[in-house]
Amino acid sequence: MAVGNPDSWIAQLRECKYLPEEDMKMLCEQVRAIMMEESNVQPVSSPVTVCGDIHGQFYDLLELFRVGGNLPDTSYIFMIIDGRVLCIHGGLSPELRTIDQIRTIMRMQEVPHEGPFCDLMWSDPEDIETWNVSPRGAGWLFGRQVTKEFNHLNGLELIARAHQLVQEGFKMMHDKNIVTVWSAPNYCYRCGNVASVFQVDDLLDASNLEKEAHETTEAIKEEDNATRFGPSHFKIFDAGTCK
Repeated sequence: MAVGNPDSWIAQLRECKYLPEEDMKMLCEQVRAIMMEESNVQPVSSPVTVCGDIHGQFYDLLELFRVGGNLPDTSYIFMIIDGRVLCIHGGLSPELRTIDQIRTIMRMQEVPHEGPFCDLMWSDPEDIETWNVSPRGAGWLFGRQVTKEFNHLNGLELIARAHQLVQEGFKMMHDKNIVTVWSAPNYCYRCGNVASVFQVDDLLDASNLEKEAHETTEAIKEEDNATRFGPSHFKIFDAGTCK
């Protein structure tokens, strides 16, 4: 298989230039080969930056890198950070009680319409205690007790997930055992929301990270008295532009 130059591709994209079709195919093949070798639960050490959905908003992706850190200095793709923060797209499943069970899922397939793989992709946290049917038609709504029990059983401090639009860029739920991170500002160019990335460092108890809020989001505030993870770990940003 031919090997391209990822640094050259990234430089082209930063200039808002399209990659040739052959380069795109080569890039997809290289990424596929790497990801097929990785575990379902890829361990990563902090410091790292967690981002949520971007929904193809390319100029906002450039802004995300400006705010959160450039590649390859910042790790953006992972599953579990320092054994204490689990990163998933959607949420939990009634068929999964442990991270070890997630490791056994066969993921080299289309996402099924039901089952644990589907639930990890499409479930949502809700202000309930246990489980309820999801109005999305896929995954489940899961509540406070479910999240607390999963974190306790697996020695986790937090679940970080995406999948849902959050007007403030991030939202803590279930007594701050789970956070939704949303990274597509002004979603669909009409929702008026800001976006965020979640920065996890290796000394969270003594973290001096300060929120570098975009000038249009200086009013965002949230109490932080129940967890080591609080607003200072989130960098808020607004829509980017291609220059």
